[in-house]
Amino acid sequence: MPNGVRVAVARARRAWRDSGLAGSRPRLAARAEAPPAAGFAHLVSEVVQEIKPTAFLEGKLANIGLSVARLDGVVVAPGEIFSFWTLAGRPSAAAGFALGRSIRGGIVGGEIGGGLCQVSGIAYEAGLRAGLVVVERHPHSRDLYAEEDRFTPLGMDATIVWPNKDLRLSNPLAVPVQFRFAMKDLKIAASVLAPIPLDAATIEIARTDREGWREVRVVRRTALGEAEAISDDLYAAPPAESG
Repeated sequence: MPNGVRVAVARARRAWRDSGLAGSRPRLAARAEAPPAAGFAHLVSEVVQEIKPTAFLEGKLANIGLSVARLDGVVVAPGEIFSFWTLAGRPSAAAGFALGRSIRGGIVGGEIGGGLCQVSGIAYEAGLRAGLVVVERHPHSRDLYAEEDRFTPLGMDATIVWPNKDLRLSNPLAVPVQFRFAMKDLKIAASVLAPIPLDAATIEIARTDREGWREVRVVRRTALGEAEAISDDLYAAPPAESG
């Protein structure tokens, strides 16, 4: 199927799902059009990652900076959904996105909007730790990193592909939460704040390596010790380490 047709079909399916024909219509949080609202004084979770030097680094930094500016300050009310693509917008050159590093089908290359997976991934982890519910999240199919090159643990990734693969997190809490994002000195930070004190969850990651594959199970544990299975992902291992 030609790429243009494939994108059109994916967009139609997404619109159909969001229209309510496939169930209740989701309430998607809107981009903050003004400076971040006051009243979110309590930090619930915070994640900081390095931005590792890679091919197309200049474009990746531009893309991360643009998406961070668009996502910073978004408020997700109870029952609403944080949708990465709704907030960041379509990654096109006309919208200001640049050529950055991307991974498609396990193959590394350059693409307009490349590098945004680090932003979706850090939002995913911050949201998990804050108690948000995963509505949609896609892992990468292949582990492409050596241990010393990782910027996040395997299993905490959230790949995104416009328009059919999104990151969506819903807010089950009784209060709204606010996402904050910042980028400085080859580091990116994501945090979730609330108007009242809330306990953050802890994330437990169990990884099993076997010939050619890596299985990663993620469990979230609340402050009261209640455990919730979040994901069980299978990644193809790098060829040099496949045994």
